[in-house]
Amino acid sequence: MHLETPTTPSVCAPTASRKVARRHFGKALLATLVIGCSGPASSGRTNPSSQSGASGLPTPAGSGSTPVGSSAAVSAGGSLAQSPQCANAPLASGVAYVRRLTRWEYANTVADVLNVTGVDTTALVLPDIRANGFSNDFGGQLADPDHAAAYQAAADAVGAALSKTPTWLARFAMCTQTAASCRDQVIGALGLRLFRRPATTAEVTSFGALFDAAVAAGKATVADAAVVVVRAMLQSPQFLYRLEAQMPPSAGAVARPISNYELASRLSYLIWSSAPDDALLAAAQAGQLTSPDQVRAQIARMIGLPHAREVAQRYFRELFSLDDLDNETRGPAFTPQLAADMKKQTLDDVGDQLWDKGQGLLSLLTTKTTLVTPALAKYYGLGTPSADGHYALDAIPGRIGMLTHAGVLTINGTANNMIVYRGLFVLRKLLCQDVPAPPPGATSVMLAPDTASERAKSDARLAHDPCKSCHGQFDPLAYAFEPFDSMGGLQAKDVNGNAVRQDGWVTVPGAANVPYATLADYMNLLTKDSRVAACIDNHVTQFAWGRAMTANDQCMLEDISVRMSAAKNQNMADLIVAIASSPYFGYTAVQ
Repeated sequence: MHLETPTTPSVCAPTASRKVARRHFGKALLATLVIGCSGPASSGRTNPSSQSGASGLPTPAGSGSTPVGSSAAVSAGGSLAQSPQCANAPLASGVAYVRRLTRWEYANTVADVLNVTGVDTTALVLPDIRANGFSNDFGGQLADPDHAAAYQAAADAVGAALSKTPTWLARFAMCTQTAASCRDQVIGALGLRLFRRPATTAEVTSFGALFDAAVAAGKATVADAAVVVVRAMLQSPQFLYRLEAQMPPSAGAVARPISNYELASRLSYLIWSSAPDDALLAAAQAGQLTSPDQVRAQIARMIGLPHAREVAQRYFRELFSLDDLDNETRGPAFTPQLAADMKKQTLDDVGDQLWDKGQGLLSLLTTKTTLVTPALAKYYGLGTPSADGHYALDAIPGRIGMLTHAGVLTINGTANNMIVYRGLFVLRKLLCQDVPAPPPGATSVMLAPDTASERAKSDARLAHDPCKSCHGQFDPLAYAFEPFDSMGGLQAKDVNGNAVRQDGWVTVPGAANVPYATLADYMNLLTKDSRVAACIDNHVTQFAWGRAMTANDQCMLEDISVRMSAAKNQNMADLIVAIASSPYFGYTAVQ
């Protein structure tokens, strides 16, 4: 994994006022970027919970808490099992990580808050670095001068677009005079939406000085001067980072409940990958994210809006590494359009089945319907779709579940390494396990003829002592996929003319190997393997928190698992509800 060297971008405003902006905000950005990229950081503010009240998430599952959501509800006061070691565990421990907005979060936030059109900020902000499998992981968020330059370019483009819409400021303030009262009203309104909490007195003063400098430099209207402020705010740490107040421990406490505003921000970026909307900020301002019922009501509202569906699709896009299709090469038959159609199939099925229809998460392994483009339907050999556009997969032997989508199969294997790559995919993505890298020279060891089948090569590895300790853990997980070629097409024989097989076994820890004869049998075995459900919980929670799970998170994962087990449908919405309603979601470690 490549991580960039942390350096310090500086806040940059338009040329006329750049010195003013740098003088007022450079030191704050320096502290936040340097400290925030390498560990815990302070927002430079006092605890905002004194303004809005601490968050009102329920107590841990063993204390009779009530999960939220249409199918994740438990009767009020119902007792849920919890292991003894978690009964009195702290709700946060270790360090508090400062997360930077991802490119997608940046674009969503700018579009939703400023309603700006005609600017593709995703083309201006640098791509995110994937770490631990996801692009929002803290481990890939180190910043360098290129990020500063990109954020300046994006802010300038947003500012230019706003300048073309004289009425853009109306949703924030209606005053028209550049006097101090109007200036402070504008800065307060912009700060609330862009910083996701009320602007501090110091911030109103600093950005007010920038506003005044813009007026002095010739910005004659309130809207024009406000554009200068927006350009600076978009490059400030308060916007670019999801900052939470950090305080020294008191009376031996290792955790504190986050404020209403901090909880609003956590909820919005979990469910929407965007900033809190007016309703959520109003609830925070009124202290109405204080009780569990209030939080439940907001989660239910938010899950019903379009951004939540997009986040579900984004999660699977990253879990399955679907964007890797853009760089795959499989010969002339593998066209960019075919790759796009493959990616679209998985994303459409996630949105349609796992979100709109609310099917259980494990159904991704066994679903027998799909949405595909006409070209991909022809590639699969599918017949006529139903009236609602769905294709039935029953007529195609061996095509079952999203793991047999051509895109997923293409990403995870070349003609001579499919068992290795596809086995590792299942091991890592469905069982949350891994193996060490092979020792030097291991890949050059010839245990079977190069023209042998993939299964024969695997049999040779499993019969060889130095190899079987690792390959024995993941090779068998891919045996059922041997009937699929390197582009996910069905094959009776491989590229070397060898007959393919799909029988194998699943190794269950502490039990005998469980055999299967067909791919359908294999998928059904996986749905019954408790490790798979636990791994799904783990990965989605990792995506929600933007970091890999550690031993310190065991009690949180247990709480989420208990909540999911109590959910009727155990679908993607239920899991998001379980994460958001867990008491651990409302706490942070004190520093």
